[in-house]
Formats: sequence, structure tokens, C-alpha cells
Amino acid sequence: MANIVEHFEQTSLQDMQLSSQVVLDTGTTVRDSVMAMANADTSCSFVMDAGRIVGIFTEHDVTHRVVKSPDMWDQTVEGFMTPNPHLIDRNESAMAALRTMGDGGFRNLPVVLDDDGRYGNVTHYDLIRLASNFLAEQPEDDDAFSAEHALRHVDFYGMPSRVSVDVTTETTLFEAIDLMQRMDRGLISVVDDRDVVIGEFTQHDVFRKVACRVEDLNDHPVGDWMTTVWASALPSASIVDGLHEMAAKRHRYLMLTNETGRSVGVVTFRDIAEYFEAAFTTA
Repeated sequence: MANIVEHFEQTSLQDMQLSSQVVLDTGTTVRDSVMAMANADTSCSFVMDAGRIVGIFTEHDVTHRVVKSPDMWDQTVEGFMTPNPHLIDRNESAMAALRTMGDGGFRNLPVVLDDDGRYGNVTHYDLIRLASNFLAEQPEDDDAFSAEHALRHVDFYGMPSRVSVDVTTETTLFEAIDLMQRMDRGLISVVDDRDVVIGEFTQHDVFRKVACRVEDLNDHPVGDWMTTVWASALPSASIVDGLHEMAAKRHRYLMLTNETGRSVGVVTFRDIAEYFEAAFTTA
């Protein structure tokens, strides 16, 4: 029976369920790009010129480059996209995608599906789902070390997490987004007056709800725009349990909270992937 290392190495991208994206032509405005992505419920667009990908435009670009500048919304997307993205072939493995995304700091990786100009998009969520589904189907292992054993028996106390960035419901959208930009965070926690987490505000919320809709970010409290369903776990939860929670909620972030509901850290799929690398190397 294959282990998770072999499963990632043997699963080709063309055999995976990949994430969706929208396709935009050069010359599309930022406003139309954001609306197309939101309507399609996807966080990524491929910008095409004569059937060739010349850039990708994502929720990260929206948060960091355009959301605070209404004067830019009617400019063309070429000025704000990430140009000349790295491409990966459909015959490459999930492991190759995992390592390429880790090395490059990518959240979206265009996949060349055929020779006729069709592309797919592999994301962290696709790799979370692949790992979660595989581990859910495997029997409990013995005490011998393996990647599966490490993922099942190491809890989040055993791997590094990021200190959470907390705001209150009355924090303005401008202040919240400014924090995300300055600290390069994709998620901030929204807490009540007892510091109990009551919501989260993410880059996905920025692009899906706020960008190209709200002109004065100082006029709106983040509490009106936060998400009230999020992926969370106790620090004592196993990494596998965290992966299952992230897959079920379709989140690439996992908020670690204590028994009273206060945030004690945030783990991203990239953090878990780095742990994967260590487990894969040892396995």
C-alpha cells in the first residue's frame, strides 16, 4: 500500500481535481476582473494574450495593490497582475507542484492541460484535499516512524505557528486591510471585548466583498464584513485533524484557539507543507 509520500509522487496533476479560475483578456479593467472572479467564486484569474498566459491576477494582488485605490479600478489589469507566471505540466506530480509552490511562494500554479491552450489551476486547497482524503482512507499505523505517523501523532504544539493579528469589530476596513498589507497576512482574527474570536477577515473577504465596491474604507467597520465560519483547532489537535478541518471548510488557514476561544496562533498550509517536507525527507 502506498504511503503519503508515494501517493503525492504517483498522483499526476491531470488526475487531480483542480481549482477553477476565470480567463481574462489583456485590456480588461481591474473592476471587471474582480467582479468576474467574485461571480465565479474563484480567487484567481489567468490573463491571456493570443491564447498564452501572460499573467495571473489573484486575491493577493487585489488586497495589496488595488483595494485602497478607487482611482485604479478602471485601469487595465496588466498593471496589477503578476506577469509571466511559472507553469507546470499536467504530467508532473502533486509532489512536484507542492515543492514548486513552496520554493516560489505561490498560492496558484497554472497547469498546462493540453497542447491546445487549455490551462488548469493547482492551489494549496487542492493539495490539502489530496492529503486529507488520502489520510482519511488509511488505517491507523503502528509505532514505526512514517510520514503518516508523524502527521497523526504530532500536534500543533510540535510545529511553529504565527502569532495571530487581532482586531475588534469596530476596526475600520482601512485599518484592517492596512494591517494585512503591512504584516503580509492573509487572515486577521476579529475578537470581542474578552479577546474571544468571533470572526475572521481574509484576503478572500477583501476581494469577494469589498474591492471595487467600497470606495471609502474608513466608513465601514470590519465587523460588518467579517466571516463567522472559519477553520479552527486546539493546539493539542493532530496535524491530520487540522488538515481535515481545513479541507472541510475550504480554508488554507487554520486558527488555533484555546479552550476559552482565544486565538493562540495561526497555521497556514504553507507551514504544514514545510513540515511535510521534513516528514517526506525522513520517510
